[in-house]
Order: sequence, then C-alpha cells, then structure tokens
Amino acid sequence: MKHDHHLLRSWLFVPGDSERKMQKCWQTGADALIFDLEDAVASARKRLARDMTREAIAGAASRRDTFVAIRLNAADTGLAEGDIEHTLDCRPDAYVLPKASSPEDIQSISRQISRHELRHGLPEGSVALVPIITEHPSALRDLHALCAADARTAAVIWGTEDLSAAIGTRRVKDERHQMLPVFQVVRAMVLLAASAAGVAIIDTPVVELDVPGILERESREAYETGFTGKLAIHPGQVAPINQAFLPNEAEAEYARALLEAARATPDGAFRFRDKMMDMPHLRMAERVIALLDAHGNPGAHR
Repeated sequence: MKHDHHLLRSWLFVPGDSERKMQKCWQTGADALIFDLEDAVASARKRLARDMTREAIAGAASRRDTFVAIRLNAADTGLAEGDIEHTLDCRPDAYVLPKASSPEDIQSISRQISRHELRHGLPEGSVALVPIITEHPSALRDLHALCAADARTAAVIWGTEDLSAAIGTRRVKDERHQMLPVFQVVRAMVLLAASAAGVAIIDTPVVELDVPGILERESREAYETGFTGKLAIHPGQVAPINQAFLPNEAEAEYARALLEAARATPDGAFRFRDKMMDMPHLRMAERVIALLDAHGNPGAHR
C-alpha cells in the first residue's frame, strides 16, 4: 500500500524478540510500527529476532493500513544485510537505519535493499528507507546531505539519547524537563535539513514515562514547529501523540475557509481575514485538510 509519510503521526517501537508485544502492537492505534532488531534486542538474540519479526509481520491478520518498518542493526555491525535478507519477504514498508553518520552509509544500505528486492521480484525502490541521522556528532556536518543521500529515503528520525552519550552530556533536559540548548540546536538543524529535502521528519521520543504533561507538550510543540510525527517507546504514548498531531477545530475551520476563499480568487495573492495570503499559506491549509482526511475529526481538547 502506498503511504504518505508526512501523514504518519505516531511511530511505535516494538522489540523484535517479544512475541507478546508484537502480537499486541497492531491494536495500539499507532500509524507506524518499528519492529526493532537493534537496541531492544540482546546480541545473543539478534538472529532469533529476525525470524520472530518476519513471522509477526507476515502473519499479522490486522495489519490493514498500518505502516510497518524494521529497524536494522547499524551499517558497521556486519548484521544489516542479513537483517534485510531474512526479513524482506514479509514485505515491510521501510527499513529504519540507525547511526547513519554519512551519505555513504545510507547509499550502501539502499544498494543492499535493491539487491534483495530484485531477488524477491519486487520493484526497485518499493521499500523505503528511514535513517536516524543524529546519533553521532560527526553526522551533524552533513545533515542536508544525509537527508538527500538517496531517493529511497522517505523520512528521517532524530534522537537525543545516543547523541548525548557520544558527546558526554550528563543529561538531555533541565530540571523543568526542557531540552538543553545543544539539543534544541540540533533539533532545529534537522528540521530545516529534512524540510529542504522534502522528506518527513520524526521527532525524538519522550523517555519520561511517569511525568505528567511532558508527552502532550512536546508532541504539540513538535506538530506546531513542523515535525510530521513523533517516536513512541510505550503503547500508552500513541494516543496522546496522535491527538497532538491532529489539527484542532479552529485550525480545521480556518483551513477550509482559506481554501474556499482561494478558489473564489484564483489570481495569485489575495486578502483573507485582514491578511495577505499566497501559495505558502495554501500549502499549509492543504496539509491540515490532508491530516483530517487521513485521520478523522479534528482534536477537540485544544
């Protein structure tokens, strides 16, 4: 099934060696599932996880419209191509590539996917690639090149935990649970680079599971800033993320009225509610309507 990656709001990680979690994940309401062969799986269970993930995806009776991705092991581990070889026949929509520190990492994995698409009789490029591009500081020099490295790239992910460990920061957020300035800068850089490349951009997960309000605040702020989705590390995070990335009633009404006014005045810029409007405003309104068409009624709680 063809997916618009800009409309996928919640991306839920699912351990690739947990039969119980893989059975339950289809009922979480996540727009996208990421079956994880990397960080969630101990070294001794890597190959077992490949088989379990393949069987879980291939045997899912309730897959329906859910976007299904598999997180590979990093390109430099020697495991990534085996991950692809053993799972491509379950027809994932994408592979997530962790620790993508150079365009060559992305291109190398893309070529490996191409070889196995050919072997399985799939059209080249039918499986998307979603690199995680901020897990090492060396990647920050080439963010635009990473986002535009390969035509297979449909979205990019940015994260804080691996980057924090790599640069030696003692924490990611301050005592008010606000992101420290260095991570705010990286976040903005990734957002701009992904937007320039025209790919979807997925925000880092909230790791504080028991602190009220953080998930809702960060998710809504990510939506308003221009991120297209957010990672989830627990099924309970899915519904708040989905809600935060759904336009509210005021946004929906404004977008519909703006597009209706544009149809009545098709000659370039025009005045709408005491403001001048042109194509950038119309594109934003079209995105609001696309989200509503894809996911239903506007959020009523905001």
